[in-house]
Amino acid sequence: MMMPSRPLTHRQRQAQETKDRVIAAARALMAANGWTATTIDSIAAEAGVAPQTIYAAFGNKRALLEGMRQAMMRDSKIPELMAQATAEPDASRRLGLWAQLVRRQMETSYDVISIHRQAAAADPNVAADYRKVLDNRARTLAGFIHDLRTDLAPGVDESTASDLLWCFSNEEIYRELVEERGWSADRYERWLGATLVAQLITAPTGPV
Repeated sequence: MMMPSRPLTHRQRQAQETKDRVIAAARALMAANGWTATTIDSIAAEAGVAPQTIYAAFGNKRALLEGMRQAMMRDSKIPELMAQATAEPDASRRLGLWAQLVRRQMETSYDVISIHRQAAAADPNVAADYRKVLDNRARTLAGFIHDLRTDLAPGVDESTASDLLWCFSNEEIYRELVEERGWSADRYERWLGATLVAQLITAPTGPV
């Protein structure tokens, strides 16, 4: 039986609040100005802390980026949505929940995903971290599809289904449809769910 976690002390709460403030400042500055142009000094000024505080809490921009990614996962509730989707026995509803998960991720985290990609292009160490993130994502998608293997349409094997799920869940499709073409998030979610069912299981039964 797992023991409940102890509540944070006042000092621990203060430290976490400072970290969250630094992460929020870094996220805003990197989204606006880019990874390379955003310095520890500029983040410190935006967060209202000394640069030494950031170095003590994170060490460097690379570790700060990982902290940003972890905070994004925590605040977006993606793990909870993933658990809900994988527990759903009906294949079509499971793909609909996947579409809801992707929508949530894009609505809450698109900027962090873009920052991570940008940083990976500029820093070989971040590129190695990003490769691990992508590899983990590939394993997650493969596991999700494996659980649907008996429901896949004829001619669609697990490898193809995983590739299609990867492609249709890509952040650039969300950006093009929602930000560039003016789709609502609701319409995007309906389209993604119906498209996944059509491509992986059967033709959709309702309007997109």
